[in-house]
Amino acid sequence: MTRRPVPARRFGIIISLVASMVLTLVARLYYVQVLDPNKPRQTAGVLHDGDVVVPAPRGLIVDAQGRVLVDDRAIHVIEVDRDRLLELPDKGASVLRRLGVLLNRNPVQVAKEITPCSPTVPAPCWVGEPYQPVPVATSPPMSAVLTISEHRELYPGVTVLTRSQRHYPDRTLAAHVLGYASAVTQTDKRSNPSLTDADLIGVSGLEEQYDAALRGADGKRVVRLSPQGYPVADGPSTAAQQGLTLVTSIDARLQALTQKALITQIRALRKQGKPATSGSVVIMAPQTGRVLAVASWPTYDPQLFVGGISAKAYRALTAPGANDPLLSRAIAGQYAPGSTFKLITSSSLVMHHEISLDGRYPCPGSVSIDGRVKTNFESESFGGPISLEDALGYSCDTFFYEPAAAEYYADQRRIDEGEQPREWLQHMAASYGVGTSPGIDLPAAEQATGSYADRETRLARWRANRKTYCAEAKRGYPDVANPTDRAYMTELAAENCTDGWRYRAGDNADMSIGQGETTLSPLQLAIAYSALVNGGRLWEPRIGWALERPDGSVAKTIKPVVRRTVPVSAKVRDYIMKSLSFSRGWAVSGAFAYLNSPYRNQLGGKTGTAEVFGRQDTAWLATWGPVYRTAAGQPRAKLVMVGMIEQGGIGAFGAGPMEKQIWDGIFGVESKRVLSGEGPAATVPHVRTDGQ
Repeated sequence: MTRRPVPARRFGIIISLVASMVLTLVARLYYVQVLDPNKPRQTAGVLHDGDVVVPAPRGLIVDAQGRVLVDDRAIHVIEVDRDRLLELPDKGASVLRRLGVLLNRNPVQVAKEITPCSPTVPAPCWVGEPYQPVPVATSPPMSAVLTISEHRELYPGVTVLTRSQRHYPDRTLAAHVLGYASAVTQTDKRSNPSLTDADLIGVSGLEEQYDAALRGADGKRVVRLSPQGYPVADGPSTAAQQGLTLVTSIDARLQALTQKALITQIRALRKQGKPATSGSVVIMAPQTGRVLAVASWPTYDPQLFVGGISAKAYRALTAPGANDPLLSRAIAGQYAPGSTFKLITSSSLVMHHEISLDGRYPCPGSVSIDGRVKTNFESESFGGPISLEDALGYSCDTFFYEPAAAEYYADQRRIDEGEQPREWLQHMAASYGVGTSPGIDLPAAEQATGSYADRETRLARWRANRKTYCAEAKRGYPDVANPTDRAYMTELAAENCTDGWRYRAGDNADMSIGQGETTLSPLQLAIAYSALVNGGRLWEPRIGWALERPDGSVAKTIKPVVRRTVPVSAKVRDYIMKSLSFSRGWAVSGAFAYLNSPYRNQLGGKTGTAEVFGRQDTAWLATWGPVYRTAAGQPRAKLVMVGMIEQGGIGAFGAGPMEKQIWDGIFGVESKRVLSGEGPAATVPHVRTDGQ
């Protein structure tokens, strides 16, 4: 086939187009390279800066006397510069082999860990900057440190550095409130882009709550990089700034005594045949709202989490038989408070004129409410009407049952007449803080709200769970081995299926003695009793006291907050304090453990013995002291102490000896006082960390 020639006119057009494109490109290049004021620089030989983070030492946490609770300790870290290894003839293979022998590690695994991550390089790999040396061993054997330091020629690209690591010197002391700090995760970096892989971040407790202040400001070391990304020189550096010191109101000596008393009592109860599965103690300064000690058992060692907890250790902490040692029973637990709740019930009954301070009312061995018989402990009866003073002291349940039931029936009449129920007992409970978070300076997820029943919540819960109730009633709990328990649970599920929305007089009676659906944490109960002995102020308590700079100056004072004043008159509060004074001896059940104590007349308190289905009773004791009077003659107390032992039996005998051991230490019985002046520290200690 003959090829036809291109017409001259078409060829000319093509030549013109190509020429115009070339001229346009030349003109653009001339403008960009010569005329443009923002013309690019030639970078073929220009160095670039890369930043290496210098982690800041985390701030200390100290007690109210300046004693260290948490600090940083110097440790050795072995880092490997991968770029330096790649410059070696064998790409660093021999260095990694020698390093693997020192660390008892597979050199192939180490090589993977120092290789930067990419779409083609899966984990394990290095997630930091490619030019940054990679830490491959934290707290390595001293033999490895010495070998690398003395034979640097055999380990080019390998460096031994000194870094700081979080340290909990007293191990389990105040573990649940201190919490712990751990390495930053990718989730942490997404929520806070300022975090780097070199940082530590608080994960729980005070470490989490005050993380921003404790973490300080990281420093920076600039590395000069070649255009290919290899380090060729060092640039300027910025020193890291240590985090602030957190001064707490915790007293380390009192905390240690509290933890010792708790575990001693649990062991003693177990020898007596009680399960005594767990327990807690909270000690507050009611006049200031500060917390002096928080003990919870079982407990754990925060040091396990430093540098990353091992899978074995984590399994041990979370195993079913471990009984959840990570849970702070004192603050995050919630339990039926038993008769310690009668502080709230008495306040409500008197303030709403359902009983009077000078009246006398029945205390029979048993009463019938809604066709169900409710009894005193061991069906005890006092043979006739008694005063509120004796009802509190002897802890007569039936004394409180009848007015609580009468309050319910009065509300039902209001409902029948189209009015709203008053539910005075529920409102008084809410005024004392039941049902809301205590607002302490710890993460919100680590503090319980407690609960109580009323008509509205009962109906809402029934609507949400009715199908489950009915299904359980039909199924009959075949997995429950005990036939009595199985029958009871099945009957209860059937009742909840049809009538679970009802709030009855018996429910109100149960609430009046801290049973039924009423729950509190030990901290919440301590806050309530603090209001009794401080003039009615309900605190949002604080553990943090101040944040201090490295020179010891105060950067910020942390102040407890008064949430409200409880709606209880001074006359009623004083009456309750007097009724429960241990100076009354046998007339107050909580005084049993203190009858021969030289300081008995300076204390008061209320016991509680809470029934729990399928388990033995929970033992409670709330005490306060030393008691003193203001200039106006009003009674006050320096400290409030609340102790609780699950399945510990009767409050006076289950929790009483434990608290007595602590009060002995506070008053200096047979030993040096753990607190100066039988009360909390008054001034913030100044802790210097700048070496001056």
